[in-house]
Amino acid sequence: MMKLQLRPYQKEAVEAFFDALSNHRRQLIVLPTGAGKTVVFGAIARRFYEDVSAEKPILVIAHRSELLDQAEQKIHFVWPEAMIGRIQAQRNEQLGMVLLASTQTLVAGRKIPQPGLIIYDECHHSRAEGALGVLTQLGVFESDGPPLLGVTATPSRSDKTELGDVFEHLTYERTILQMIMDGYLADVRGIKVEVPGLNLSAIRTTGGDYNAKDLSYVMNVDGALDAVVDAVQTHASGRKCLVFAVDVQHARALAERFQAAGMACAAVDGKMSAEERVSILEAFAQNRLRVLVNCQILTEGYDQPDVDAVVIARPTRSQALYTQMVGRALRLHPSKTDALVLDLTGASEDKSLQTFTRLMKTQRKLNSHTATVVDSNADEMVMENGESVTEWLIRVEETNRKKQEKAQQVAEAINLFANRARYRWQQIQDMFAISFEDSRWAYLYRDGDDYWPVLELNNEKFMPLHDRPVPLEYAQGIAEGFLQLLNSKLIQKDAEWRDAPMSPRQKYVLDKYRIRYDDTWTRGMAADALAKVFAKRRIKTLCKNFNPEQWRKVLATDNGKVWLSRRIERFRAYAESAKAVGH
Repeated sequence: MMKLQLRPYQKEAVEAFFDALSNHRRQLIVLPTGAGKTVVFGAIARRFYEDVSAEKPILVIAHRSELLDQAEQKIHFVWPEAMIGRIQAQRNEQLGMVLLASTQTLVAGRKIPQPGLIIYDECHHSRAEGALGVLTQLGVFESDGPPLLGVTATPSRSDKTELGDVFEHLTYERTILQMIMDGYLADVRGIKVEVPGLNLSAIRTTGGDYNAKDLSYVMNVDGALDAVVDAVQTHASGRKCLVFAVDVQHARALAERFQAAGMACAAVDGKMSAEERVSILEAFAQNRLRVLVNCQILTEGYDQPDVDAVVIARPTRSQALYTQMVGRALRLHPSKTDALVLDLTGASEDKSLQTFTRLMKTQRKLNSHTATVVDSNADEMVMENGESVTEWLIRVEETNRKKQEKAQQVAEAINLFANRARYRWQQIQDMFAISFEDSRWAYLYRDGDDYWPVLELNNEKFMPLHDRPVPLEYAQGIAEGFLQLLNSKLIQKDAEWRDAPMSPRQKYVLDKYRIRYDDTWTRGMAADALAKVFAKRRIKTLCKNFNPEQWRKVLATDNGKVWLSRRIERFRAYAESAKAVGH
């Protein structure tokens, strides 16, 4: 297998860990959902095993099976030859280079080999008494014990217990705001939806958050249920929505309301059988359901990148829980332009209620590892209801234009949004295509649950850009990495030519394919309409000529891997040379 290339910030996180290793034995890395935490700690595991110590296995701990499944898959992305063993329930595979263990199994007393490095995924759970006991038993608090790396998107637990007594050094951190600005997460906007008669400030609190029983009582009534359905119909029509409910009863009541309103919806909760839950999640993944209501089971370890709306029908005071919920909509997807967060709020303001605006205010307090991107006066410029992160930052930049130095920082950061939305992918059923350089094409070809990034060569021949299919967001990243090398203005979303009037040739071709248009159409609008038509043809040719099974067999051999690596390097060299001469 070919090793997946790390993004720049992922490389920084890996380097930061090893730079701090000699002075700090218990390190914490904080990366938002969608930033590739698993890939980062997989790369750290590989480097530690190869460069520091191969005498003992790497131990990865997580509290849910889904997280262990993701770890097994994505560690192989960056460490293809790693032997991975699972220690969970009936499985007791203790001979691997990497051991994946569930917290519950270790708490129950399962004996394991002494690890050389311990990695705790979603480590905000590490303060739980059982987990803390496991870490103590493994010796992480001893001077000669194994180093510990914790990774999380939410560094503070909902009960406000700090992690400082577990982790001694915050090694690397990036916020949602930074990831959006750098183009690695989708742009997002938040809208507050007032629930008639709801007074959240009157609800009791338990463990720092709203009392679940009280919250269920006020949210599971006709007015509140109707407000959620109305909000989705008004603000998120056509979007793929993930709704967070208070409890099982509330989740099922919401699903019934959505169904009564004619919307394809179902609810999932922890009381369902695993088979039933998998069936519903599969229906949602295949767009047979457009709204999915859940109760406490999809906040972590759930990855459905084309979700572009999150409905917070479970108001919370916990920033950690709120961040986890919002994170479900932030992953990039070729068919996605932005994400939407609907906050259900009361008529009277509760200053402890977490909302998207409040989250972004917190996100502005950037950590010391990166440069400040918004000046101090921006603190007075709160995000408006329905305003996206991009729009808000542009408004900040325009308001502070006279302050040239700081305004320039913001303007440069805003330009980085092109990295996120640079290309106009055409979606044809469950595949994606994009034209570049004199009608050459690149594709994301679906193979089971994963995708091959594919480049079209001459004479309708096709070459994968990776030696195996990978999840869609990774395939998209690989393909766009190559497109970025070309630096072609033809495929950029914000290219100047797109605003020019249609050309006579475009009108001729639009008429030929009987595509309706009017005189207001620009060259960009015409190009998009034609690209859709041509993409359907090219996808048919791709499906006819690209044989994933044959490529899988070829690339399973050493000669096949060497051949593909050389072809890719030749393409990179060609692209770099073309860019250098201005082609």
